[in-house]
Amino acid sequence: MKQETINQFHDYLKDQGHENTTIAGYIRTICDLEEPPDTTDPLILLVYVDRAIKLKRQSLSRANFASARASLGSFFFMRTGIRIRDFRKQCAAKDQYDPLMAQYASYCRDFLHLSEPVTLAAVRETKKFLKAVVPDIHDMAWTSITANDVINYLSKERNDLCTASIGITATALRRFFRFLQHHDIVIHTSVLNLPLSVPAWSKGSSLPITLTKDEQSRLADYSFPSTPTGLRDYSILLCFTELGLRCSEVANLQIGDIEWNRGTVIVRKTKTHAERELPMSVKLGKALEDYVLHARPISLGSSLYFKSARRVLEPASTDNVRSVIRRLYSKVGITGWHVGTHALRRTVGSHLYNAGNDLKAVADLLGHTSVSTTKAYVRIDVESLREVASSWPGRESV
Repeated sequence: MKQETINQFHDYLKDQGHENTTIAGYIRTICDLEEPPDTTDPLILLVYVDRAIKLKRQSLSRANFASARASLGSFFFMRTGIRIRDFRKQCAAKDQYDPLMAQYASYCRDFLHLSEPVTLAAVRETKKFLKAVVPDIHDMAWTSITANDVINYLSKERNDLCTASIGITATALRRFFRFLQHHDIVIHTSVLNLPLSVPAWSKGSSLPITLTKDEQSRLADYSFPSTPTGLRDYSILLCFTELGLRCSEVANLQIGDIEWNRGTVIVRKTKTHAERELPMSVKLGKALEDYVLHARPISLGSSLYFKSARRVLEPASTDNVRSVIRRLYSKVGITGWHVGTHALRRTVGSHLYNAGNDLKAVADLLGHTSVSTTKAYVRIDVESLREVASSWPGRESV
C-alpha cells in the first residue's frame, strides 16, 4: 500500500478520535496489502476488502485478524461513506428465511422495544440457527424443534463462540420462539426453558469482570487536568462509577437531561428504550457543574459532551466515550483486553448488591428489564460474607 494512502488513512482515523495505539495497530495489519483501487465505488472496494480479509485470515492470529478486519472496515467507510456491514445487507440476496426474519425484527422493535443493534443481532443469530436446522421453512412443524436441538447447535455448529456470545444467541432463539407463540404458532415449550444468563452457559463458570479495590482507588486518586478535556473526562468517569451507565448512555446524554433542581439525571436513550431517573451525588453534581460552566461550548447544541479537543462543536460518540476510559486505564496502569467500560458498570452493580440492596433495586438502577441479567453482573464479595457469617451449631464459621 502506498505511503500516501497510509497517511490519508492515518489522518482519517485520527479525526475519528481513535487512540494512537489503535491507529498504529490498524495500519500495521494492512500496510502490506496491495494498493486499493482509486475509486469510491462500494462494490469494487468490497471485492478488494473481501480478498484482503481472506489473505489476512490465513496469516494472522485471531486477535490480529480482528484488528485487520476492523481496519479494512474503517478504510471502506473512509472511501465510500457507507458502513461495510450495511452495504453487505444491500447486496445480500433474499432467501426463504427473510420474510419471517422481517416479521421477527418488527416484533423485536415494535413489541419488545429493543434497540436496533440488539434487534439486528437477534435476527442474525436466529437466521444462522434456522439455516442449520430448518432446510425448508415453508413446511416446518415448529413443535419438532426442542431445547436439545438448540443445545446441540450451540455445542457443535457454534463451538467457536465465547461464553457471552452463546448467551446472546440463546436469548435470541428463546425470543424467536416467543415471537412464534405470539403469532399463535404452536412450538415445543422446552425451548422457552433455555437459560438466558451468561453464567448458565459458561464453560468454566467464569465470574463477571469487575475492578479490584486497588484499581478503583487508582481511578479515584487520578488527578485530572483543569482543562476543558480534563473536566469532561472527569465527569464522564463519574457517570460510570456513580450511576453505572452504559457507554452509549453516557454518549447520548443531553444537557437537558440534568435536573439540577431535583438533583437527578434522566437517562433517555437506553438499550431497552425505557427512561430511568437516577439520583445525582454531590460529587457528580459538582463535576457536571464545573464541566458545563467552564468547559462545554454553549454552541455545542443539546448534547452534553463534545467529541475531542480539536472538535469541540461536535457531539461525542460512543467510541469517543470508550476512548476516554481506555486512555484513563492506561494512565493509571489498568491493563487487560477484558477490562472495558462495562467493567465499571459491573463494579457499580456489585458494590450496590454487596452493600445490601436487593437484585431488583440494582436491576432498576442499571436499567435491566430482567433480574436474571443483573445476576450475571454482580460479583459477590466473599470476604464480606465471611465477616458476617454466623456459625452453624456444632460447626466452625466459614
